[in-house]
Amino acid sequence: MGVREFTKGDIPQAVNLYWNHLAPRSGTPPPELHTAFADLYFSNPLSDGASPSFVYENREGEIVGFLGMTTRKMWIGEEVVRVGFGGNFVVHPKARSSMATPRILGAVMSGIWDILLTDSANDISKPVLERVGFTTVPGLNVHWSRPLRAWHYAAFLLSRRINPVSAAALRIAISPFSLVLDSISGSGLNSVAPAKNLLKASELTANDLDQCLLEFGNHQKFRPQYNPGSLQWLMNFMARNHKRGELCKVLLRDEAGGIAGWYIYYAKRGAVGEVVQVGGRQELYQDVLGDLFRHARERGVVALHGQVDFAKMPDFSDAGCFFSCRGGWVLAHSRNPELIKVLQSGQVNLSRLDGEWCLHPGD
Repeated sequence: MGVREFTKGDIPQAVNLYWNHLAPRSGTPPPELHTAFADLYFSNPLSDGASPSFVYENREGEIVGFLGMTTRKMWIGEEVVRVGFGGNFVVHPKARSSMATPRILGAVMSGIWDILLTDSANDISKPVLERVGFTTVPGLNVHWSRPLRAWHYAAFLLSRRINPVSAAALRIAISPFSLVLDSISGSGLNSVAPAKNLLKASELTANDLDQCLLEFGNHQKFRPQYNPGSLQWLMNFMARNHKRGELCKVLLRDEAGGIAGWYIYYAKRGAVGEVVQVGGRQELYQDVLGDLFRHARERGVVALHGQVDFAKMPDFSDAGCFFSCRGGWVLAHSRNPELIKVLQSGQVNLSRLDGEWCLHPGD
């Protein structure tokens, strides 16, 4: 009984825990979820064998706790550090009064990572992590929202506060009214500023993204380390999460053929689109945002949500975005307090592409 490293043979039990107790769903977990766990924890080029995930077994040998770990190599200045990301942390209800939670966390914290990070802690796990020494990183906990179809967005937010059956009935009932109101609201929150520059769009490839990150992503002290192979794996993994919608990847070039910017987001008709990453040249950033908003609106997305880069807050504000701290929460732990100071300083280039948020195994 106790904590041990997660093995491939544990996947069925870990998937069942995830499916039934992390965000309870009915029925049997789909086979695709078993494949996603195998790929994420045993074929992930971003991780290595020195970064295990952990399970907790009871006296009967049943797995009643699981915490999945992935690793990222990142730069702090000119030094490479190993950053451990914990996700999909779930303990069976019958084991929540046992030692499962503290022993799993203890095993993780005694590992060989330079920094431990999570970017998707909820309101339940956040205080647990803070009690064992994790620190909230304020600069990474600001999110932006941009309505694209304001009345549809209001209806969507209202429907999320009630049970699924009532929510579906509400959306059907008010959809015609939202359609009319949004169609006549041609200004304000529904509007997108016309582009000042002519930008040409194409599909963003892994090689393109690697070039974008090298060209525009090296301005901060703390930044991720990638190569085209790891980016291709990451993009393929993200594309399988159909619950979030279609993964859209767009590269924008200026009239001279130079890179103007790029964006990656999930588009889902009638719902909120989740932005993974957006970047580009400062003088063209407003046009990049405008292209993102138009692209999403044309696909029936009612609003966009994303994690804000503090340095770009004025651009998002000028583009009609709102800001909030609504989670998932970003928390960090390190035996080296200087590393935490770097994170707290705001000299950080991290987006949803760079943690465990983008590695959600799906439903």
